[in-house]
This record gives sequence, structure tokens and C-alpha cells, in this order.
Amino acid sequence: MLSEVVAELLSDSERSLSEVAAAVVASLSDPDEQAFYLACDVLFMLEELHGSSDNQDLENGKSGTGMLLIAKVVNGEYLLYKLYEQYGLIDMNPFLAHFVDVYNHGKIGENMSNISRRLYSVQASIVSLFLSGETATIRVLSAAQFAEQADSMARDIDLSRFVDALVNQGVLDPPEIQSPSTETRKVKLQGDKYEIVQRLLTSSLTEEISEMEAESLISVLKSDLTLLTSSVDLSINGITSMLHVNPALGRTLITLLLSTILRAEVLQLLQYLPPTLPVLEALNHLLVPFPLPSGQQPPTTSLIRDEEKSALLHPFLSNATRSIEGKTLGIGVENVIDDTSGQTRHVQLLCLFIQSLLRTGAIILEEYIYEIQALTISFVYVPEARELFQIVQGVMKQHTTGGHTPQATTQRTRVQVL
Repeated sequence: MLSEVVAELLSDSERSLSEVAAAVVASLSDPDEQAFYLACDVLFMLEELHGSSDNQDLENGKSGTGMLLIAKVVNGEYLLYKLYEQYGLIDMNPFLAHFVDVYNHGKIGENMSNISRRLYSVQASIVSLFLSGETATIRVLSAAQFAEQADSMARDIDLSRFVDALVNQGVLDPPEIQSPSTETRKVKLQGDKYEIVQRLLTSSLTEEISEMEAESLISVLKSDLTLLTSSVDLSINGITSMLHVNPALGRTLITLLLSTILRAEVLQLLQYLPPTLPVLEALNHLLVPFPLPSGQQPPTTSLIRDEEKSALLHPFLSNATRSIEGKTLGIGVENVIDDTSGQTRHVQLLCLFIQSLLRTGAIILEEYIYEIQALTISFVYVPEARELFQIVQGVMKQHTTGGHTPQATTQRTRVQVL
């Protein structure tokens, strides 16, 4: 979650985009280590804004509340770009898939209220400048100034040129790489329920389905879990594809499946998923504790029990390390890591995933120290792996000095990862 300081900075519609971004970075105690976590929080904020915008007045884009939302959108997107500007090419930005997705939503603009369409239009305009490499002109503009000129500044982008970059980043099926004129299907679930559910689930593996369709599909499956267990493609390729093309839907369906008789089968399947960003985000969602209503004990819980967590993570981390070493993304998944930069990117993602689990208390370092050590030794030349390696070495030394092994300890080692 964004800190109050960062949230307030991103709401500033008067300062220039570059000034806001610089102020946000300056507010971090360790920008190099916190940048990725900050970017993920900003991405979550951007997704949440569209869910709340239906109740706001954005018709003229200048009302107090409306401009507040637009400021958050414009400043937030610029920050996602700015944090990784030093890599030069937009192809190296880890949020390239998000930019492509936003551009397409703004261009297609169907199945949206006028309010959501306005937000997406402004978002798509600034993202088109990132994708075209024409960012020099907007650095000095404020969010309010950009919103006024957004339509005239928008660029037409050929998204096909980013397919290779998205593949190298581990996005097997890049989101919405299609013509902006393609019509989004408008289907209500009626008639033969099984046939429609089957068709939507099949479509969700290769193309993004609309928010309306996803909500209807989830509603039907929640009311009939037997229909879910008999329809979903419970294979490595099936789950992986859905998480890449429709990540929110994929995460929800995995959560529903864990409440069915297929729970054990799903947990076993998760061990072999490839260590790509959408997969790691889904696992993070399942593993990280979340707060329960006030007064309940324990105060937090997670979707996966402790004993299941151990049975899942030990093989997942080992399989993930081996798959990256072999430049393949796992059993039944097409080999997409074709160069060192792609391999390094997957190592970074896996290390950041582990750090997230440590930081939130989802796992105890001692229990996974050997899997983490294997990863970090193999890729010690990657900064994120080297940092984890140093943490592991410190813990190993601490326990050696204390006269017992990491596995023997029952105390949680407090690891500062931020």
C-alpha cells in the first residue's frame, strides 16, 4: 500500500511530472531497494482507481475530485516509466505489458462508462508517448496541463513491435496485441450455462475477456463449483496462459478451486508453474497473510495453510531455479528465455518474490535457506541474487556460531529487505 506521503505527492496536479516523480523517489529511504515495491503499489493504485471512478465527476476533467483522480493516473503512469528510464529502451521496463494493456483499453474504449473511458483515454495518451519514445515534451507539464492536451498529444502505436520484448520478459501471451478496432464481445450468461462457461474459459486462455464477462463468469462459477471443476483447464499451460492473459480472473479461479475437491491437485500443479511475473503475483496473493476483521484470532491469515505452504514452496523454488538455469520455463511450457538479459530478468523477479514473502512474514528464511542459497549461488552476478546471498550467508554464520543448523532453529530470523 502506498504511504500517505507518496499518495499525496501523486495527487498533485500542479507540479510538473518530473518534479512529482523526483519528490516520490526522494521520499524513499532506500530508492534502489524500494523502487520495485513502490512500482507494484502504484500499479495496484491505478487498477483501483478505475474501480472507484464510476462514482466521480470526470465529465469536464477539472472538478476537484475528477482532477484528483486524473492527477493520480498521470503521475502514477509517469512514475512507472521514470523509475526504469535509466535502462534506455522502453522494452526493458518491467511494466511494458501494463503500458500495452492501458494503450489498448484506451483505444478500444468499449464496455466502459463515460467516466472510465475518460480516465483510460488520458492514461492511453501518456502511455503512447512512453511507447513512442517521445517523453521530452511532457516532463515539464503538470498532470492538469497534460490532461488538457492529452487528446492532441496521443500517438498511434504499432503494438506488434513490442511482442519480442514481452516474450523476453516472460509474458507468453502479450495482453491485447490486436487492432484497436477489434470489438470486445458483449455476452450475458444465459441459455446453456455449461456451453457459455466453457467458451469463456477457453477464450480466456488466448484473449482478454471484458470485465462484464469476467464478473458474470465468476458469479456463475461461485454458485456452482461443480461447473468450475468440470470446465477449467487444470494444466500447467492452461493456468499459466490464463494468468498471463487474464491475471485477475486467473487469481480468482485459483482461489475458488482451492475451496473444491481439487485443492490438493491445484496445490501440486502450482509447484510447476513458470517463474514469470503474473505467476509470481498469483503466488504472492495466495501466500502473503492478510488481516482479518478486528477481534479475530489470529489477526492475519493466508489462503494456503502453513503445511501446504511448505509443500508448495520447496519444490516451486527448486523447479524455478532449474528452469531459469536451463533457460526454459518449466514442464509443458514453451522455452522463451533466449538470452542472458531474459534470464537475468527472471532471476530478479524470483528474488523480489522471495524478498516480498520474507518482508511480509509469509515465510521463515531458515526453512527455505537451501533453496534460496542454490538460487543465489547460481546467479550471484545478479544484484538482487547477490543481496539475498549475503543475507543467507549472514544467517548461516549466525547459526554456525550458535552451534546449530538453520533447520534446527525454531526462531524466526528478522530479515530487513527494504
